[in-house]
Amino acid sequence: MVNSKGGLNELLAAMLHNENRHFPKPELKQLLHRIAEDATEIYHTKYGSDDTKIKFSIDSDEDSDVVFVGRQSAKSLECIRKSIKKNLHLMQESVRTEFEGYLILCGEGINPT
Repeated sequence: MVNSKGGLNELLAAMLHNENRHFPKPELKQLLHRIAEDATEIYHTKYGSDDTKIKFSIDSDEDSDVVFVGRQSAKSLECIRKSIKKNLHLMQESVRTEFEGYLILCGEGINPT
């Protein structure tokens, strides 16, 4: 597992920059867009704020130290974790394992909610 310690930014950086994965970068970006859209919907449902849009900075092809998650509130991060759990079934095993490790480190169960 890549994410032995650290947060979501470190996990995404490792996943997006590792060319040896069996999960192509365009498919990973598509999955992350879906997670962001679902996290936004979860946020709107739970907190009733339609002006909040959760988005990852994943469209850059630069190898710089991009902060993929950006500045998110605790509420947004909670919704991102819920969205990740919701979408685990869409992930190939290697990617799912990485996200499950992240959820466990965050103290989250890995069963979809």
